[in-house]
Amino acid sequence: MDKQLNAFLAVAQTGTTTAAAKQLNVAQSAVTKRIANLEHELGTALFLRGHRGMSLTEAGKMFLSRATLIEREYRDGKDEVSAIASAGLSNLRIGAGPVFHLNWAAGLIGVLKQEFPELKIDLRTLNNEEPAEQLASGEIDVYLGMIPTDRIGDSISAHALMQIEHGIVMRDDDPNSQGETVHPARLKDYDWVSFVADPVIERSIERYTLPKGSENSLITIRTTSFATGVQLVKSGRFVMSAPLQLGRIVKKDGLVIRPAQKGMPRRDAGMYVRSSSLGFGAIKAVRRFFEDLSD
Repeated sequence: MDKQLNAFLAVAQTGTTTAAAKQLNVAQSAVTKRIANLEHELGTALFLRGHRGMSLTEAGKMFLSRATLIEREYRDGKDEVSAIASAGLSNLRIGAGPVFHLNWAAGLIGVLKQEFPELKIDLRTLNNEEPAEQLASGEIDVYLGMIPTDRIGDSISAHALMQIEHGIVMRDDDPNSQGETVHPARLKDYDWVSFVADPVIERSIERYTLPKGSENSLITIRTTSFATGVQLVKSGRFVMSAPLQLGRIVKKDGLVIRPAQKGMPRRDAGMYVRSSSLGFGAIKAVRRFFEDLSD
């Protein structure tokens, strides 16, 4: 991609020519010169210079939106060309929601390393609010989980693999856990734990348990760790909403997960990738892994 455009994007992201030079692995003077040349070419200043760094002018903000699109198109073009190689990339960055991360991530990585021994894999856990942006920006290459439909852009390809429904994780000796289902209204006096940002499920729980018109929240404990949530449920009067597909995981800790009596919203979960990377060998292998599970 054009060096001037690279320099502009790096300074816009980092706020200083020093940090941009470090990111681009070039001299600071080179970054300064490239920015000056670009501004001269465009006939306007793109940055305001200050003691604390550089910020975009109005013209710079306008140019940034176009430059970001150019960068994305350039990256997608490289993706498509490099798809003729074996894995298609040297480092596969996978984002995974809790169901996929806790149930299948280890098995998936084993299969990928067997087929592509030189492939480096970066696995990170994400909630369903972040992946769409990270896929589009190129921070991750594939996401396994749920992404709301209205957040899926034209550049993202979605492959539904299953439907996710939440239940309620409880101690196995809790009187409310003895039936096949549990009514959330019976649990209004418990402390509720949330380990993933999921407004849909939180609204469902509160609709069952709170008086109509109440603005309170039953969620008193928030954590990004499923393991922490499990330990809290084991320790006392805590309950936690979690996908029913995690029943095997919670059972190992002496807990149970029961469907809500009136049910929770069922939503599609699956594999999301940039359309430009569908030809990558590694991406194809991820898809085959989950298709084989459903056979």
